Amino acid sequence: MFKHVMVPALLSLAAAACSTVDKLGSEPITPPKPVPAWSSIYTVPYDSMVTCLAAPAASGFVVNIEPSSAPGTTTVLYVPQSAPQAESRYVVKRVPDGTIQVDWIRVGTVGGLDWLDVQARQRANRCGGIG
Repeated sequence: MFKHVMVPALLSLAAAACSTVDKLGSEPITPPKPVPAWSSIYTVPYDSMVTCLAAPAASGFVVNIEPSSAPGTTTVLYVPQSAPQAESRYVVKRVPDGTIQVDWIRVGTVGGLDWLDVQARQRANRCGGIG
C-alpha cells in the first residue's frame, strides 16, 4: 500500500519541479542594482564637480564620462589601468536642495573599503572643496 501512495506522490513532486524550472528558465535574469561603497554631499556647482572628477587622473587610471539618460545625473568612470575589470564609477546627482550627491560604485565589491575606494573619496573631496 505504501508503495502505491509514494509513487504518485513522487511523480507529482517531480512534475511540479519541472514546471517551476521551466518557468524560471523563460524569465530574464536581471542583476541586482549595485550599492554605493560610499556617498557624500557637496555644495559646489554641479558642472564644476563633474568637470573636476572627469579631469585626467594620475597615471595608472582611465577617466571617462559615460552618457546618462537621467537628467541631472552624470556618471564618471574611474578605473585603474592595472585592473580594468574593476568596474568603478562616480555617479554625480543634482539634489533638489541645490547640493550635489556623489555616489561611488564599485561593481563586485564584497564589502569594506579598499585603497581604490579611499583614493576615489579623496579625489571627490578635493573636487568638492573638502580638505
